[in-house]
Amino acid sequence: MTSKAISRLVFSIVLVQFLFSSCSSDLNYSIETTLNPYKISPLTAILNIEAEKPCNVTIKVLGTSPVEQTFELNATKLEIPVVGLYPNTLNDVLVTLDYEGGQLIDTIKIKTANTPTHFPRIVINKLNRNQMTPGMHGCDIHFANNGKFNSGPMIFDDQGQVRWYLDLSFAGKMVSPFQRLKDGTLLMVSRNIIYEFNMLGKLVKETKINPNYGMHHDVLELPDGNLLICVGKKGNFIEIDGESVMSDSDFIIAFDRKKSVITKEWDLAKHLDVSRNELNFFRPGDWLHMNGLAFDPGDNSITVSGKNQGLINISWNDTLQWIIAPKKNWGKSGRDGKGFDINPYLLTAVDSNGKSYSNAVQDGSKSIDQFDFPWGLHAPLQMPNGNLLVFDNGPLRNFENKLHYSRAVEYKINKKDKTVEQVWQYGKERGEEFFSSIVSDVDYLAETNNILVTSGFLKTATSHTAKIVEVDYETGKEVFEATLYIKNENGDKTNNWGQSDILYRSERLELKY
Repeated sequence: MTSKAISRLVFSIVLVQFLFSSCSSDLNYSIETTLNPYKISPLTAILNIEAEKPCNVTIKVLGTSPVEQTFELNATKLEIPVVGLYPNTLNDVLVTLDYEGGQLIDTIKIKTANTPTHFPRIVINKLNRNQMTPGMHGCDIHFANNGKFNSGPMIFDDQGQVRWYLDLSFAGKMVSPFQRLKDGTLLMVSRNIIYEFNMLGKLVKETKINPNYGMHHDVLELPDGNLLICVGKKGNFIEIDGESVMSDSDFIIAFDRKKSVITKEWDLAKHLDVSRNELNFFRPGDWLHMNGLAFDPGDNSITVSGKNQGLINISWNDTLQWIIAPKKNWGKSGRDGKGFDINPYLLTAVDSNGKSYSNAVQDGSKSIDQFDFPWGLHAPLQMPNGNLLVFDNGPLRNFENKLHYSRAVEYKINKKDKTVEQVWQYGKERGEEFFSSIVSDVDYLAETNNILVTSGFLKTATSHTAKIVEVDYETGKEVFEATLYIKNENGDKTNNWGQSDILYRSERLELKY
């Protein structure tokens, strides 16, 4: 038996050549490996395999958290993706070739560079793998770049080791939110461009939308594969105290991915009081600060997270259906404030018996354990049971700056009776140490019925971290917790935009091509 392997690293290219002739195998083949083939995904590679017989291929990145995937291509020339390499490592990758009449197994080595110095240090605080939802930990993370952001979505394993990331600094701005669509595409957007990548960092599609619209904060995949997108629209104004002020982030568009066209739009100002400023602590035109969308396939309605207003539900046919928000100071709808009275659409907070809470709870001046409105909220999600899950950040809770806690909270809505009941929460008991005034996320994990909570901006005078926590829904106990120690290498470490790193969202993801 003879074998020969040549391995050479030139810049980001690794070439591994194997030639085999053996009395125990009648398969001759060669493998050429290209590291980081599209220059933005350094922990991935492509194996170009040539064999004299048609093969199916299984590859396995070896390690404490191995990554394995099978490709049933039955071909003699194969281009096989590898994801999940360890950084700063001479990786062992097991390659199995299955062909008619036999199987051949060998190990190739792929050397990778270290991750960038500005990446956070990740510490796993709790890990009960048998109670957790399968998969690794995806982060929609953005690094300060002296007043802008460089986006670098990543996936880390149960040991806190980064195993995949994209370097999106080429965009020169924030590209978000990082998400994997049902067809496997990685989708994220900048202000005017929709990017679709594969896991190797190949740009599969780049779509420039109508320049009159600017995408911001959230993109949601609909059941048919098309998109709902939060946008601002040029040339739109609101009337405040007799002045006309340009507004932003107060439209939704439906976008056809195949045809690359906008098919519908919703103007949130038609349905809300644009002059209501109890939580509007940004510039005057940012009256809503829309940052999240949820879609209810049961009635085709859309729930909007408006950081400065509350949770708003509108029909597909563009009618207001309900609002979850403190009842304080709501007037008339419309950009000029001359529309309909909004108050009948505000849901009344009730207990499990349908009994209304006090006026102080209804108007938001008081919070109780049994019910609290979401304040400065993010990431609404329609749950399979019909309830609504949301991340309640908590800034200016009760219109003051005294109570500092963030939480995941679940609401049960009775559309007929116009009531809302709080049925579950997590995070309040952790107080200030879990308080994130901005960003953050919450997800329902269907396989285990667990809840994934991301408190993405934990900033004190002496530390800056983010936390990802998986919670057992029944017990409220943590089954997983990771802390990301943020570095802020390229910012002035203030809360100003682009001056501090942020973990916007996180997902539980299988690391696969």
